[in-house]
Amino acid sequence: MFKWFKRLMQPKTCAICHNKLERSQDYMNDAGETISVCYKCVPYAERRAFRKK
Repeated sequence: MFKWFKRLMQPKTCAICHNKLERSQDYMNDAGETISVCYKCVPYAERRAFRKK
């Protein structure tokens, strides 16, 4: 139970640069999983052809 609570309380991070999310957008990767991307990495996600959710 402690691991679950710790994971719940951790701040969300960007899937690309692993920094804390300030303003995020959700994208779908090639495997169909939802990833959160910070506003700085949005152009990179667009170049990688991730689909906006």
